[in-house]
Amino acid sequence: MEKATAYLSKLEDDRAAALAASKEKALEAMLIKAREEGFKEAMEIFGSNITADVTSNDIEAETRERHRRKRRDIRQIIIKELSYSGEAMTIQQIAKAIDYIPERTEAALKRLESEGKIIQNRDGLWEVVVITGASLDSLTPRGLITKHLDHGSGASVSLKGSEARPVR
Repeated sequence: MEKATAYLSKLEDDRAAALAASKEKALEAMLIKAREEGFKEAMEIFGSNITADVTSNDIEAETRERHRRKRRDIRQIIIKELSYSGEAMTIQQIAKAIDYIPERTEAALKRLESEGKIIQNRDGLWEVVVITGASLDSLTPRGLITKHLDHGSGASVSLKGSEARPVR
């Protein structure tokens, strides 16, 4: 009988401890809820609406998505930058303008030069080649007859019935 009484006493103590713990947890939950409401009010003051049903998994997924940017078409960006500027530019100027690594910018410039889309003049500056007098639909890789590069003042590309020249 003593063992049974001791066991009941132990159970009563465990129950009291559990109630104390649950009261503590309830108090903690109330404090968190108050912080959440205060934060929501502050965000409303600053003009933002925040919902409480955002989980940490949602936040992690959103962070990963932001860090995973869509790849940029660097060659197209280079052509646009040279076209919009209307001036010949160095590798460093182009890299800075497009926010890209100079070494990779140089590699992209070399590819564009081999495709005949840009040229490098004798000063080492890069320029866009503009094709005039031909419709873009009629231009094919075989449409180019010869390519005359004058590393002096400029360059030209001879096309069937057309002329190409760098942008100045």
